[in-house]
Amino acid sequence: MVTGHSMGGAMAAFCGLDLALIYGSKNIQFTTFGMPRIGNAAFASYYGQVVPSTFRVTHGHDLVLHLPPYYHHFPQKKYHHFPSEVILLDFLDF
Repeated sequence: MVTGHSMGGAMAAFCGLDLALIYGSKNIQFTTFGMPRIGNAAFASYYGQVVPSTFRVTHGHDLVLHLPPYYHHFPQKKYHHFPSEVILLDFLDF
């Protein structure tokens, strides 16, 4: 089990990928809380294949989830999240 929060989640993602490549993906479970984007679309897809037990726990009011921001003038610099998002809701959101 590899986990992390915010920037620690980004670091844990790289650690989880290393562990999955070394020990095999069925031995790795990866969960982050409020992790920023760390790779492009190809990296996010590759990560989802190599570490299939991946979950990102998010909250709609967390600004870190939107970092680094998208710049419309630099479309090649778009960062993406991994799949399997778990969204936490405030009870006020109902």
